[in-house]
Amino acid sequence: MGSVGNATPQCSAGGCKVAENPGFDARRAHPRWSVAADALLQVRAVREHDVSDPPVFSLWKIPGRKRVVHTGEQLSFTAEHGQHRLRALLSTALADGSAYGLAVPLDTHLRTRLSGYQMQANAIQGKWPSVDARRITRASLLHLHALQALDASQAGAQHRDIAVALFGADAVRMRWTADGELRAQVRHLLTRAEGFMRGGYLALAGVRQQHIDVPCSAPGDEPAR
Repeated sequence: MGSVGNATPQCSAGGCKVAENPGFDARRAHPRWSVAADALLQVRAVREHDVSDPPVFSLWKIPGRKRVVHTGEQLSFTAEHGQHRLRALLSTALADGSAYGLAVPLDTHLRTRLSGYQMQANAIQGKWPSVDARRITRASLLHLHALQALDASQAGAQHRDIAVALFGADAVRMRWTADGELRAQVRHLLTRAEGFMRGGYLALAGVRQQHIDVPCSAPGDEPAR
């Protein structure tokens, strides 16, 4: 399934151009994050006689959930397939079945973005990397626990109660002390979540690079065992 709409900037200071109902959970809320156009892959229509054997564009060839929003000049396109995401700008002259070419920004970040652009170019041809639904990273678990701890804290839970919910009553009974590592973990998770609130969520959404002062860029992207 996909969605199409017209974007009117509502909360661009927070990195989102279309406001979402804050009462929605993640299954219903699908904000469109604003990403600098000069960092996006651009898909342009080309005349077939100008390019030898050009690829043919087909929106429905791209797997995953798709969203298209008219920005006024171009089409902002997002496709999500498992943990993979494609963000691109589509020319309004592009039509299903027409020849297309790709353009990338030639800036100082090109070298670090090349692998991502290549993955996205393959995705446009319907070739996403394989998705392992069982793969859980340590970073994703930290994000989850941090947000759970923050929700509990804002609801009035004490640190020990948060530890019971996250790590289990037996672990707390055996390992909880005033200066112990379990209590330190809860404090770290809350600090991490507060960093998300101060702008770290923009890095998670891919809107901007992680700021050095936001303490939510801890290592741990290796698969959890």
